[in-house]
Amino acid sequence: MLYQKYLKTMKTCPFCTLEKNEILKQNKYAILTLAKAPYTKDHLLVVSKKHVVKFNSLTQEQKDAFEKLICYGLKKLHKKYANVSVLYREGNKKEVGKSIDHIHYHLIPDMQIGSRDINWKKRKIYSDKEYVQRVRELKKLI
Repeated sequence: MLYQKYLKTMKTCPFCTLEKNEILKQNKYAILTLAKAPYTKDHLLVVSKKHVVKFNSLTQEQKDAFEKLICYGLKKLHKKYANVSVLYREGNKKEVGKSIDHIHYHLIPDMQIGSRDINWKKRKIYSDKEYVQRVRELKKLI
């Protein structure tokens, strides 16, 4: 299914409804997971456990929890990839055209942010079966 079509079917925030089997690693305030609509293979996300739209509404302890999982994810990805881009997203999707209004970080291996070679609107979303399988594969690495 194309990502744009998936967004139209979405009834709840996908980051607020992550299942236990989708979590690669977590701490008190944040979760490391595989992106369901990846830009590249092994594209990871760090998301807040609490539904938050703005970074500055987090406490310092919550910000530190994000940083720990970002560093952990980068360390694991760097075992396989020479380059990983970190992309931060926040804000209300209606105001700025974001697809998910829940703060999150993308950890994207081997991709230049803003690359003209990628057609963002044609991103595909994993089927439930594909997604669970990819999470299992990544858990072996992590």
